[in-house]
Amino acid sequence: MRKAWTCTGDSQRELVENMFQANLVKSPLVKEIMRSVDRAHYIPESSKSSFDFNPYQDSPIPIGSGQTISAPHMHAYALEEILGGLLQLIATDKISLDETSRSISILDVGCGSGYLTGCLGRMIEKKENGLSLLGPIGKVYGIDFLSTLVELSKSNLSVKDSDLLESETILLSVGDGWKGLPSKAPFHAIHVGAAADEFPTNLMMQLVVGGIMICPMGPNGGSQGLFRIRRIKNKHSNFHQSDFEITKLLDVRYVPLVH
Repeated sequence: MRKAWTCTGDSQRELVENMFQANLVKSPLVKEIMRSVDRAHYIPESSKSSFDFNPYQDSPIPIGSGQTISAPHMHAYALEEILGGLLQLIATDKISLDETSRSISILDVGCGSGYLTGCLGRMIEKKENGLSLLGPIGKVYGIDFLSTLVELSKSNLSVKDSDLLESETILLSVGDGWKGLPSKAPFHAIHVGAAADEFPTNLMMQLVVGGIMICPMGPNGGSQGLFRIRRIKNKHSNFHQSDFEITKLLDVRYVPLVH
């Protein structure tokens, strides 16, 4: 079996196929989504000038302001987990199949390059039949603490995925990742693209019951893990850890979530 770091390809299709063969991309839906959003459009010009640059390498690439676009296999992990969480909510009738409303709501904290935001948008965008790949359609709210990265996300999405902005499937804004986006809560899924040094309780409280958050946690430069946090009940008006099921998925290394 291939290891994650050997999945580099010469094209988006080859990169995704290599991850599929390595069992990092598991579902046909994630495979389709990642094929449709080309990573080359989400890499800054400054990185493209490197003599050994390959946008389809399976490793993080700097995007400026001390931030990176995550390695493709980490995007795959996040998308598979979020897909599974959403399908479970749909199966238990916790997300409406009503075609007239945008029933799925996703928050992407630390939108950065905009790549994963674009993939999430493709997951729940309205297709010609009035439904998304999952059935229900929805919105993705992308926030970043740095206005320069919000503008970078907009610029990158505008290259080949501008329809997601024009249809308002994706809405981007400057925001504090630790505080989330309470005006648009609750969310069926939350993705955090930088490592929190403690449980981001404000974000956790913005999940619907049954919703999941994918979040790296741990000190900068220290031991970090990627966690799946599922809200299993809503018995307390303030944060209470017993309302959540917390599972460590794997060891990771991420840049810190800015305070």
